[in-house]
Amino acid sequence: MESTNIIRINESTLEETVTLTPEFPYITNLCDLHVYPECTFPWHWHNEVEFFYMREGALEYHLPSGRYLFQEGEGGFINANVLHMTRCQEQDACIQEEHIFLPQFIGGQKQSVLMRKYINPIIENPDFDLFCLKPSNKDHQALIEILKESYQTYTAKSDGYELDILEKMTQLWKSFYLLTKEQQQMKKASSHSDRIKTMMEFIAVHYHEKLTLKQIADSSFISVRECCRCFNDTLGQSPFTYLMDYRLRKACELLAHTRLSITEIGTACGFDSSSYFGKVFREKFGCSPREYRRMLA
Repeated sequence: MESTNIIRINESTLEETVTLTPEFPYITNLCDLHVYPECTFPWHWHNEVEFFYMREGALEYHLPSGRYLFQEGEGGFINANVLHMTRCQEQDACIQEEHIFLPQFIGGQKQSVLMRKYINPIIENPDFDLFCLKPSNKDHQALIEILKESYQTYTAKSDGYELDILEKMTQLWKSFYLLTKEQQQMKKASSHSDRIKTMMEFIAVHYHEKLTLKQIADSSFISVRECCRCFNDTLGQSPFTYLMDYRLRKACELLAHTRLSITEIGTACGFDSSSYFGKVFREKFGCSPREYRRMLA
């Protein structure tokens, strides 16, 4: 059984690196969302499509288009190249089975009839970002059962399991395609998705520098006012708050995985002084950076 307990996100692009092999571009993971600071997997996107099933607990997905809560027993789909973040409650179990694969896994070559007729209408639709599978709906439940069966097949790895997985994922996609034909044609209200992604990428590269609001806005060629509106509308927080959260998350990674001093970590993450670093860290996590590192030991 595999578990995605290590964040692998390209800091300059926010792309999550998924470990897939060209020979078999599919993987199943069992994710425990409590291993990350604040039980939050940060903003990211990936080239692969992803289906998932909530084995335990509830998980909130944050997208530029809004927030969506997935309860225990529900499943879902997140499209390729969709910017998203996930968060669960600290006091509750939060275990998710996820199935990640490149569209070509079931569609073959980019110019194939399978890609053109059945896959591209979904993955090339910028308004088709997320879909919830409810166990109370019999059609949805049938897809959830395929996901659960596929997880067992993949983890057991019996002789011929690759063929079984390909068959199940093809069946899953066919049913999903037919189920979502109406949504494939729907158009959502315009969002700030492209702008916010550009600004988040800028922050990911320059978070350790003394950034101004104007610099963040300029990275997406918009005004400061529009920058603030964009962050508030899509992330529910100001650009400065997002920047501080990003710096603190990077600090948590350095505290956990390096031997740098507290002062060195504060400086590396863009804080002017170790005292200010300690103050905002305690306000966010309820403990000092040193205490946080000690708890991880």
